[in-house]
Amino acid sequence: MSFFEKNLAMLRQASEVLADKLQAHHDEHGDLTQVGSVFVEPSRSGPPTLRYSDGERDFFLHSPYDPLREAQQWAESAIEKSADGNFTVIFGLGLGYGALEILRRIPADERVLIYEPNWELFYLAMCHTDLTEIMTRSKTTVSCDHNIQNAMFTYMNLFELAAFRGVRMISNPAFDKLPESQLFDRLADKIRYEMTAVGGNVQTLMVMGEMQQMNIMLNFPQVLDNPPFRHLIERFRGRPVVIVSAGPSLEKNMHLLNEMKNRAVIIAVDTAVKILMAKGITPHIVVTGDPQEANARHLRNVDLPEAYLIAEPQSPISSVRDWTGPRFMCSFHDNIMRWVDRVVGDRGRVLVWGSVAVMAYDIAVKLGGDPIVFIGQDLSFPGGRTYASGTYFETEQKQEMTVAKLQREGTLLIEMTDIYGQPVQTNRQMYSYYNFLLNRFKSSEVHGRTLINATEGGILQSDEIRPMPLAEVMEKYMQEEFDPLAMLAEAHALGNDIEYPNLLNELDALIAQFRLAVENCRKGITAVERTLKALENEDGSIAAKREIVEQYNRLVALRKEIFLHQEMSKMVEMSNQAGIYAFAQGVRNTPLPETGVDNDYIRSACYHYHTLYQTTRQAAGNLLPLFEAARSAARERMLAGSGRELELVAN
Repeated sequence: MSFFEKNLAMLRQASEVLADKLQAHHDEHGDLTQVGSVFVEPSRSGPPTLRYSDGERDFFLHSPYDPLREAQQWAESAIEKSADGNFTVIFGLGLGYGALEILRRIPADERVLIYEPNWELFYLAMCHTDLTEIMTRSKTTVSCDHNIQNAMFTYMNLFELAAFRGVRMISNPAFDKLPESQLFDRLADKIRYEMTAVGGNVQTLMVMGEMQQMNIMLNFPQVLDNPPFRHLIERFRGRPVVIVSAGPSLEKNMHLLNEMKNRAVIIAVDTAVKILMAKGITPHIVVTGDPQEANARHLRNVDLPEAYLIAEPQSPISSVRDWTGPRFMCSFHDNIMRWVDRVVGDRGRVLVWGSVAVMAYDIAVKLGGDPIVFIGQDLSFPGGRTYASGTYFETEQKQEMTVAKLQREGTLLIEMTDIYGQPVQTNRQMYSYYNFLLNRFKSSEVHGRTLINATEGGILQSDEIRPMPLAEVMEKYMQEEFDPLAMLAEAHALGNDIEYPNLLNELDALIAQFRLAVENCRKGITAVERTLKALENEDGSIAAKREIVEQYNRLVALRKEIFLHQEMSKMVEMSNQAGIYAFAQGVRNTPLPETGVDNDYIRSACYHYHTLYQTTRQAAGNLLPLFEAARSAARERMLAGSGRELELVAN
């Protein structure tokens, strides 16, 4: 078996898409020895090396003499110089020599992302070296995505908050000379920023994980009863789409929205809905996806029977259940929604990143909108205000929505320049959304489309998005009339196509795994108690020592049994971030003695494992009735559907 065949078999288990792409390339070109300006050449010691030569520059990516020895020396030095952490990002793969040596020098359970943005260079490695040790290592992923945001998503999919102790980023000076090396810097910057944000919000993220999953399962009947967002994808290709956010500048031009109801699709974020209602404005679409119960207040007592809600199931149940108009359900495709998309069918994936405005933008892109127009998207605080007048914060909670209040509360404010060249303040959250959107505007999915900032204020500006007053946008881009509500109704009428027998089988299997996890956690707690009892009874005899070891080994082994089922484990881990974090921190702070495992170490480990098993049992126990209720809902709908089919046959 060739290197390529061996590597491809391993790769296919991780990424069918990339494997198919490489297979097609191999079928056409075979084992190449050159891609672009990179050449495979033999080294003096035998193993192949890589040479870059473009007519102007000529250098080796690996040693021309002994690339294996060089990789060993480089890896030792790179790890020594890198920051402490338990998540490693390696920039550049080459033929894999250096990456492999790094992997051999870090703990086996450490998460690793290898970023090689040139997939053809990855193809050379597939053809000329054995990468199976890299491919088969757990918690290790190779990304060949030129799109930085997609590479960042790969990073975040590997990321586990509870166990995170820092990230080390390792680069090779030879790879830094390649044309793609600018992508290394961009990804590194995004990772640094993201980890800073994570570090400041650990407790919030722990609570949110459980909240998200509970909301999704409580909204499961809505997933079954409402059409998927995917019915809307590309349905408004080439039509103007306006995204309405709740920034202070919304007050400048929202009165124009009623004039464009038959000339553009109007999408409002949930925060802006009550502001629009107060002015007699009904958007065509409202989007919501924040799991916090406080967010439900934006839609409480909202009565818009003509407006379509696009909701992600992690939204509070009241936001979805009490909506008086028609609904579409979308998916952020994370946590439980990965499982939902697999067993219920793709709901239509929507990208979100901290802000419902990001969600609204991705929906506008997927609708096919052109131009895509922002209003109320200040991403800053012009005039010293944080929102336009009329949000529930102001009208119902009677909060002061001003920069002065933020300053009194000690909020860190950032000085920016607005679209008119004037100074304006923003906060860290708004600044992060600003940077995220600017990066999204560079994506190939909107190349050739027109992006317009018609906010008439704020900081949203870049080469990819042009500022323009909303009245001018209407005159230039909204001359053709169409019926957005009729087009939405047509998509909604497509309904939901769910294979209920398969869904019930999947639910039965998952429910069984939850029950098994609860039982194994009970056994784990018992094993902890027995181990502590054995320690208490230890009298120095061989039999007593053997009893301690046997009980402790059983205690440790149960952890693997509990987390054996991958989908169930991810759900439980997401709901138990606090417990897993406490366990990971406890283990970290209990170093193994130089003389090996002793009674004090085992005693400390028992307390950490007790925390893990107790909190995991609670998390699995909380999820179990939610999935049992989901099964009941699915069965009811299957039986109701069967009854309707029989009635049709009878008639």
